[in-house]
Amino acid sequence: MEEKPDVVHFQMDQPKSRQSEVTKALQIKLSNEKTVIVYNRVNSYILDALLKVVF
Repeated sequence: MEEKPDVVHFQMDQPKSRQSEVTKALQIKLSNEKTVIVYNRVNSYILDALLKVVF
């Protein structure tokens, strides 16, 4: 069985009137097989909880 890295991808929906380009804001490599990628559309409370878990 091929091992695939675990990737956590957070992307929150925005209202149609606030369409902005989605860009990668932060990438944290947790181990050889796990990476967390945070995009610029993530809500602040979700980012806060994620950073508390990682660090």
